Amino acid sequence: MAGEPAAVARAQAAEKRTFWDAGGVALMSWAHFAHDLYPSFLGVLVPAIQAKLGVSLFWASAMVPAQQLPSIIQPFLGYVADRTSRRWFVVLTPGVAALALSSVGIAPHFSLVLLLLLVSGLASAAFHAPAVALVGEFGGQRLGRAMAIFMAGGELARTVAPLILTAVIAHFTLDGMPIVMVVGLAASLTLYLRLRTEASDAIARRYAGSVRLRALLRDRRRPFIGLLGSVVANTAAVTPPSFFLVEYLLQRGRSEWYGGLALSAFYASGIIGGLVGGSLSDWVGRRGALLLSSLGTAPLLALYLAIEDGSWLMLPLLVIIGVFATPPRSVTLALANDIAPEARGPLSGFTLATSFVAQSVLALAFGAVADAIGIERAFWLTVGASLAGVPFALLVPAHIGRTRPVSG
Repeated sequence: MAGEPAAVARAQAAEKRTFWDAGGVALMSWAHFAHDLYPSFLGVLVPAIQAKLGVSLFWASAMVPAQQLPSIIQPFLGYVADRTSRRWFVVLTPGVAALALSSVGIAPHFSLVLLLLLVSGLASAAFHAPAVALVGEFGGQRLGRAMAIFMAGGELARTVAPLILTAVIAHFTLDGMPIVMVVGLAASLTLYLRLRTEASDAIARRYAGSVRLRALLRDRRRPFIGLLGSVVANTAAVTPPSFFLVEYLLQRGRSEWYGGLALSAFYASGIIGGLVGGSLSDWVGRRGALLLSSLGTAPLLALYLAIEDGSWLMLPLLVIIGVFATPPRSVTLALANDIAPEARGPLSGFTLATSFVAQSVLALAFGAVADAIGIERAFWLTVGASLAGVPFALLVPAHIGRTRPVSG
């Protein structure tokens, strides 16, 4: 029967998921930080490039899909990495992202801005699927915690990136952006010296030839639909504050520094949310963690929009919103590994590609709607987006992700 080889492969893959490699997880979290620092500049770059080159918000919002849409090829790159070596995908990409995105500030034409963002997006596509697969190997039975630590590196990058870029622009203008490429280049050097993937690559190649993805996904279609639906719903909830919060606050008369701090507060909460959510999902299961996020985000975002007054008291509220909104980023990646541990690269890539493509489409749509009806009204339209994740979370079996015994 078609389901029997898949079940055997899943059991074989589960046998090797026993050891916790703290050093490997920490190294991949550093790589994630160094890589994601650069696409995290977009929240500040969108209004800065809009002002410098005189383009509309709709066209400026096209910077997001230019950087994100290349991620549609992540399943393919995960497939290739599983059959070759994940090492070079992970080693080279932080440096490439650094060189491309750090050059955006000195680009004289908007078309060149989009081209540089496209290169950065290709680096992102090449990095994430192999990196997530490696974290799955390094995490062993503490998969949720490992993915949370890995995602914390990315969230820390998103936290400090707006402050770094705002400071660089304030002191050196956009022409000073190339100085920030040093972090990505340093990360590529560190990974070249420290990352060893021979054992992981050998295991991946051993199982890659026996895995039939179409049959595998057909056999596990219910949790797979729940996974992708949860990814899209969460992306709809977090995309507007991730990319347009600064513009929203500027239009309400707040300063650029306040906008940068507000965006950093939202991103900083992702570190807490990811660590708590990923570890919690090991205890209560992936479904429980996804439901908690979906049900908590909408009312908190509505409260923020209703009372936002430019005071420093708003920043803790943004942190609380992020703590509820961001856990699905790590939980869904852990869920992808749970669903298909024998095909980590392709399924992680498919999950990430869904997230990035949805983010691109939603960012462009939000820019168009904001131009048409105003950015404040557009933000209100996104309040209930996270609630759409509830029915998809319910498709995930309650036991998936649990590593603790459940009574009854």
